[in-house]
Amino acid sequence: MAQFEAQSEQGKALSADTTMAGFAEVFGGIPLAFAHIIGLAVLMPLGWFAYRGRGLAAAVAAVVVASIIGIVIAQLLFAGELFELGIDNYDTYVP
Repeated sequence: MAQFEAQSEQGKALSADTTMAGFAEVFGGIPLAFAHIIGLAVLMPLGWFAYRGRGLAAAVAAVVVASIIGIVIAQLLFAGELFELGIDNYDTYVP
């Protein structure tokens, strides 16, 4: 969502002599990375105490599966263009 916002607002930002570069990383990428780290930090100790090595594998698998589900849903929401989004995309309108 942050990447879409950066792309859609880039035209206005350039008109105002600024840019949206870095917006998606700060408001999208960093929180996403923290969500993965927190997910692993919560699930790995629980998996270790319950099942030892198999629990660690299950924790990592749960985070990976949740990430894949998120990517699939995002691809559906953005009509298959999730990885095409970005301010360097040529679909950005600049007045």
